[in-house]
Amino acid sequence: MKSVIFNSYGDSDVLEIIELERPMVPDNKLLIKVKASSVNPIDYKIRRGDIKILTGKKFPKFAGSDFSGVIEVVGKNVSGYEAGDEVYGFLNPMKGGAYSEYLIADPINISLKPEKLSFEEAATMPVAALTALQALTYLADIREGVKILINGATGGVGSFAVQIAKTLGAEVIGICSEKNVDLCKNIGADRVYDYSKNEIMESNEKYDIFFDVVAKTTFKESKKLLRNSGTYITTIPDSKIIFRKIFNFFPNKKKAKFVMVKSSGIDLSILTGFVMTGTVKPVIENLFELSDISKAQELAESGKFRGKIAIKL
Repeated sequence: MKSVIFNSYGDSDVLEIIELERPMVPDNKLLIKVKASSVNPIDYKIRRGDIKILTGKKFPKFAGSDFSGVIEVVGKNVSGYEAGDEVYGFLNPMKGGAYSEYLIADPINISLKPEKLSFEEAATMPVAALTALQALTYLADIREGVKILINGATGGVGSFAVQIAKTLGAEVIGICSEKNVDLCKNIGADRVYDYSKNEIMESNEKYDIFFDVVAKTTFKESKKLLRNSGTYITTIPDSKIIFRKIFNFFPNKKKAKFVMVKSSGIDLSILTGFVMTGTVKPVIENLFELSDISKAQELAESGKFRGKIAIKL
């Protein structure tokens, strides 16, 4: 089988495609024939060595986290799935392996693929859409009537956050570039701000939730945007946010939280429900073959794209 690996940290040209034997299937796992994957920021950050304190110096390393595909072999101790089922999910990004023709998955971390979606569309959802869902439901308790501001509203996580927040009854205000304003409105935002005009910080408007998907503001800067007991959520925490999480002396005041996505078949099934009712749909403008994985990651690093970048196997 073909699989993408890298033998050193560096630019996208360290990625290479090699041939490997198809993996053996443990009794409690599933063998999945991968049909598609996608690019997430964590994928290229690991490749660059941005978090090598966690990923270590042992090579080769496998690349990719998101996947969709078809179950080929069911371990003898697994129930609830059959060979031929179409599924989606993500692997631990620290270990990688989704940019491969076959992979081994834990049944608790996958869900049946939404029938409405192609494999490429489904493969863009797990990391990004779960990040949005878990941030909004577990950290922010989003519900009918809540007013949320989303910074980076047309990127991977942001585009799902807009749709999920709207599905759950929130009033959604997005922040994005001027060229993406129409897209932001089309996916459900009630109002949209162009980030280049700095209108948000100059206004006196207050929000229940500020989800800074792109981590461009600090909690201190965001306080003026939040109502009393409002919540600021970021994807990249600083030391002050970590301190506040551990030592929350002021439970009734404005809160700062950060989201760390967790693989969950249960949460994926919730997303599947949203997709099937037509309230959530991936935004994809770029599709690459596995042979062009280096170009796909280069585009992801540039930030010059909307929604997600899909990989076809």
